Amino acid sequence: MSSTTGEFKRPGVRERQRLATSQAIETAALQLFADRGFEAPTAAEIAKTAGVSVRTFFRYFPGGKEDVMLQEARRAMDLLREALEARPPHESALVAVRAASRSLPWYGDEYGDDRAIRMFGQIASSHRDLLARMLGERQLLAETLVELVALRMSADPRTDLRPRLLLHGLHAAMTATWLTWIDDPQLDLRELFESALDVLERGMAEVMDGR
Repeated sequence: MSSTTGEFKRPGVRERQRLATSQAIETAALQLFADRGFEAPTAAEIAKTAGVSVRTFFRYFPGGKEDVMLQEARRAMDLLREALEARPPHESALVAVRAASRSLPWYGDEYGDDRAIRMFGQIASSHRDLLARMLGERQLLAETLVELVALRMSADPRTDLRPRLLLHGLHAAMTATWLTWIDDPQLDLRELFESALDVLERGMAEVMDGR
């Protein structure tokens, strides 16, 4: 996050410890899910593998194993919000949303890598209810960004569909990219997403200019 001086503000020791613990639990859970399936591992097994107590596991993931799987969606939308808020105020909503989308984990930020993203996808793709929950979570979180985009457009989201259309179009681009890449991991994830953003931008350009 940027400070008022424009310098990057590093998290404090406590925050770094919290992030490290969360990541350790997430990594342990994903590996167990990949090895044994989503249903088999227990919270106790995940906690033991991560080197934490069961109580600590539930403090970080109150919803249990499903909460771990929802991390990908929540992280992506948190990063998107931070990036949108940091974009220059003169940028159009379309430009700002596209630029902000490059903050997503599959662009290699500090929170994750291709392997973790692939594991989320492979685990979810074999559990349709879980996949639907993950996609639904991300779509609901996209709703929390509507007013932010509407403000950039000087639009009223209660009567103007464009802010919501843009964000849910972005969600569709993210989903199409992710599912396509899960089917064929040899494809370049970032190139796929840029292609999806090209389609979104062409489709939305005229609409964003008009009323």
